[in-house]
This record gives sequence, structure tokens and C-alpha cells, in this order.
Amino acid sequence: MANTLMNRNDFGMLDPFERMARSFWAPLENMDQVLKTDINETDDQYQVKVDVPGIDKQDVKLDYRDNVLSIKVQKDSFVDHEDQDQNIVMNERHTGTLQRQYMLPNVAADKITASQADGVLTITLPKTQPSANDGQIEIQ
Repeated sequence: MANTLMNRNDFGMLDPFERMARSFWAPLENMDQVLKTDINETDDQYQVKVDVPGIDKQDVKLDYRDNVLSIKVQKDSFVDHEDQDQNIVMNERHTGTLQRQYMLPNVAADKITASQADGVLTITLPKTQPSANDGQIEIQ
């Protein structure tokens, strides 16, 4: 308790050294901020489920090109610390982008569907039949 009180100035804010120490270690504290994803594959489709709690669907961008599914989430948050008289003591704003990419071959790109409910983004990627030559080119 004494250390906590010593690290704060008269306004209840952290001293510069404490702020520096917290900002130094902050990236390690947020290592769990990734797009947690489950991918299931059947004979006819891939189903991707991504945890996106608290994210609006307009903040999620999906793209499928060159056999790669790209998921990009813009995460913005605002924390308002006011006293009872509505005097602003401190406001914090955090922004960040989370991205993941997955190689999912043989997908019918024009038939991909996505929905978001209860903090889970579900993407269904119907498969196409792989080409018979598997990329082999015959030399004539």
C-alpha cells in the first residue's frame, strides 16, 4: 500500500517512472489479445469461427485472395474516469488492429458467407473440386 501511495502525485496520477515501467511491460500483459480461431474442415467446406467479443460487424474486414482468408479487426475502446461532479480526471483511448491469415485452398470465393452472433464470427467457405493436374505442367 505504501508503494502505491508513493508512486502517485497529488492528483492521483502515476509518477513518470511508474508510467514508463507500465508502458514497457504493457505489450507482454496483452499477449492474449489475438483472434482466437477454430477451423473445421469437411469434404465440402471449411468453417472458421473467430472470437470477436465486443466488436461490431462493421469493424471486421474479410478478404479471400490467392487461397488465403484474411481477417482484420479494428478495435477501439474508450475508458472514461470521472468523479461524481462530472469533472474529468482522466480519459483513456485505446486503438488497435488484430489480423490473421489462413491458407485455405480450393474455395468457391463467390459462395463464401459470414455471420456474427454472440461475439463469434462464423465464416463458411464452400470448397471447389481441386484441379486434376495438381499444378503439374506437361512439357511438349
